[in-house]
Amino acid sequence: MYRLRYAFTFLSIFFISHAFAVDFDVRIYTSTELKSIRITPLSGKYVIFNNDKKVADLYKNNPVDITIKDGKLSIIKQGEDLGLFTNLYFSAEGFLNTFIIKSIDPILKERVYDDGIKISIENGLLKVINKVELEHYVAGVVESEGGIKKNLEFLKLQAIISRTYAISNMRKHVKGDGYNFCDNVHCQLYKGRCVNSMIMMATSQTAGDIIIDKSNKPISAAFHSNCGGETANSEDVWSITTTYLKTVKDTFCLKQSQAKWEMKIATKAWLDYLSSKFNFPVSDSDMVKKAKTFTQTSRKVNFDDNPNIPLKNIRTDWKMKSSFFSIEDHGDTLLFKGKGFGHGVGLCQEGAMRMVDLGWTFKEIIKFYYKGVSIINISELKTQ
Repeated sequence: MYRLRYAFTFLSIFFISHAFAVDFDVRIYTSTELKSIRITPLSGKYVIFNNDKKVADLYKNNPVDITIKDGKLSIIKQGEDLGLFTNLYFSAEGFLNTFIIKSIDPILKERVYDDGIKISIENGLLKVINKVELEHYVAGVVESEGGIKKNLEFLKLQAIISRTYAISNMRKHVKGDGYNFCDNVHCQLYKGRCVNSMIMMATSQTAGDIIIDKSNKPISAAFHSNCGGETANSEDVWSITTTYLKTVKDTFCLKQSQAKWEMKIATKAWLDYLSSKFNFPVSDSDMVKKAKTFTQTSRKVNFDDNPNIPLKNIRTDWKMKSSFFSIEDHGDTLLFKGKGFGHGVGLCQEGAMRMVDLGWTFKEIIKFYYKGVSIINISELKTQ
């Protein structure tokens, strides 16, 4: 059994690695002030370069410590001082290359990554970038984001969405930052190498597949936790009009865990907020009544249809789970009864999970939530 599992994992890694050769630079430990790290290869061979000059070879279980000294990178290999450098690149030269990175200062739990690594200094701290192949990155994102359902069809869906996001946003941090993505939710959550065999299988079986719109461009594959029964138009949330992020009635998510929420707000606090933030006429008794008995049977863009009071702003200011809510008047207190969790644009994860349980394929689910789209391989996109 162990040999079979090992063989499967090895083959999955092989296919993921060779499906389509696209590398990304992903800044890791984005939110951490790194001062000292240890890098240890787990497999393969690494060659350390400073610019184009070779510094050293590095093999399995040979750790190196990197710190900042005199404004440069100090690298120590098994007690040997290799010198001071302005930048270092650990080039993956073997068939399968993985490494452990351990933050020494501050002390953090070690992580494992695929492929190469770049290190430099920015604002007196270590700037660490994982140079990672597309499919390794996709698998890592799916696992880091939770891989929230142990179902191959749903994991294929997650892999395609993650890959599409990566291809359509590959220049997100290039200008000014010099890398493609950060490793937190500003881009996609990415905490290292995938070790889940089902996620690796889902990634390898969809390798290179992305979603395109009617003009053959990769879509912005937005998703959220639960839409509350109806998704939102992209232009209603982000002021960006698309052909594919259009409102969809979704009954699949209505009985899922994030379908409903409630929140109580003091009536005075609510009226004071509307008055101070939006100049709402709280001296008008009819308007006050509307403010205390607002309803949404289907998604609205603005509060009381007032274009100066976007519901998305209310959601942000009050840290609500969604902007899809109605209000009940309970005297001194207002009860906000909400639907869904998230911005509501694009794919509803809990709806999609329910659809998988009912036998829908990942392709059918994609075309349900994203209108007028197609699924193609990146190699086809490059030849169009």
